[in-house]
Amino acid sequence: MAKETKFPFDLDLSNLDTGSITNILNDIEQHMPLMEDEGDRTQLLQVKEFFEEELKAAKRLH
Repeated sequence: MAKETKFPFDLDLSNLDTGSITNILNDIEQHMPLMEDEGDRTQLLQVKEFFEEELKAAKRLH
């Protein structure tokens, strides 16, 4: 299934289950306070949003 994404790079997440995506989101939350540069923080928030959307899509499919 081809999917358009706003994300700056192409990721194949077909092998990740919802638990794995949740773990990634938890890791992002733990690293957020460590981001000192605003650009890094913004990019990490984009990654978080990307995985949140993937988690929502994965939960709809199961």
